[in-house]
Amino acid sequence: MIVVGYYLYTQKQKLGQVRTVVDHGTPGRARPARLAARSPRERLVAVDAGFSETLFIDFFQQVYTTARQLAPTGTTASLNPWMTETALGRLTATSPAVVHDVIFGSTRLADVSVHKKRVRADVVCEVNLVGADASGEARQWLRQEIWTLGRREGVTSPGPDRMRVLCCASCGDPSEPALDGTCSSCGSVRTGGETQWEVEAIRVTMERPLPSIDLHLGGGIEAGTRRPTVFSPDLAVEKRGFINRHPQFSWADFESRVRLVFVKMQESWSARRLEDARAFQTDALFQVHRFWMARYERGGLFNRMSDIKVTRVDVAKVQRDAWFEAITVRVFASMRDWTQQGVDGAVVGGSRTTPRIFSEYWTFVRTIGSAQGVTAHTLDQCPSCGAPLDQVSMAGVCGYCESKITGGDFDWVLSRIEQDEAYRG
Repeated sequence: MIVVGYYLYTQKQKLGQVRTVVDHGTPGRARPARLAARSPRERLVAVDAGFSETLFIDFFQQVYTTARQLAPTGTTASLNPWMTETALGRLTATSPAVVHDVIFGSTRLADVSVHKKRVRADVVCEVNLVGADASGEARQWLRQEIWTLGRREGVTSPGPDRMRVLCCASCGDPSEPALDGTCSSCGSVRTGGETQWEVEAIRVTMERPLPSIDLHLGGGIEAGTRRPTVFSPDLAVEKRGFINRHPQFSWADFESRVRLVFVKMQESWSARRLEDARAFQTDALFQVHRFWMARYERGGLFNRMSDIKVTRVDVAKVQRDAWFEAITVRVFASMRDWTQQGVDGAVVGGSRTTPRIFSEYWTFVRTIGSAQGVTAHTLDQCPSCGAPLDQVSMAGVCGYCESKITGGDFDWVLSRIEQDEAYRG
């Protein structure tokens, strides 16, 4: 999986070099001085105390997937609460003939602005669209798109139950709004960004056939491993505040979980059984791993790992928003990591014999007020009911108790993996 992570980072550096389809879209928006010096997440929190980047990405991916799959069918009326007329037009204009599946490679909040009582957020995503062209021939496309979402200034983001489902942000009714754009249950206006984000603009900045994976032979120490850990400047204060909120919390137990999850993730990737680690990662991160597994399978490649060892775990950052607490750790590890052509074919990347030594920043999230500790469980048990994790759906739902266990409601789940060359804190 480290090969995947490293490739993600290097491809992002190169992405600007590939522009086969470019839509320049609307001119850039001026940003008020009070927002200019902050990160996009901080800018949104400044105008919306209920904002959670984790939930926002989940919401965006739902809207994107639903829109891309509906567009080729011509039945887009159900998208009216989430998209302006202009955006619907761009959606149709940039749609393949058929879309069977959408697999996200990366999704990030890139920019935020407030102008004329309107809050706008630019989201950059890299996706693999699986479908067919107008002749019916099966195709896969690699795309980078920028979607601009907007809503009225002063709107507060709803909680997880209404951000993880496409529904009325006021009452949770999932049915389509009335003809006048109001909710049929509570009467709230569901269009125009009055109560929830809506897509205002779509720009396709890169499109090309799915390329082969760029691999390199050899092991050894990865670039960035020797760099000093990027600690939050307020880490001591953050950790004290966290312990004050959770006096029973054990940093040693948390590190043990990190180590176990790390190994489990690598093992499931090596065995091509992503479902074995589904319980330990958020929906958005699981989409990333689906994206890269599809790339490897399409190329007939097998990425194998063995002798997986975690040598050190540094707590780098502790953070919270309105709904989640997050802990970022830097994981130092080594493993024999190689990619082969076919099940028993030649090695085309990495090394069977020379260990790869590397580090990554992993961010785990948990819902504030989560039910952790209600049911004692091990890493191989459902954190809700204690049953084995052999029936967790691709949606992250336990097959025994039907609880969604990948949203951080019961225990820490992995939400982000960042390379040490790219991590900025």
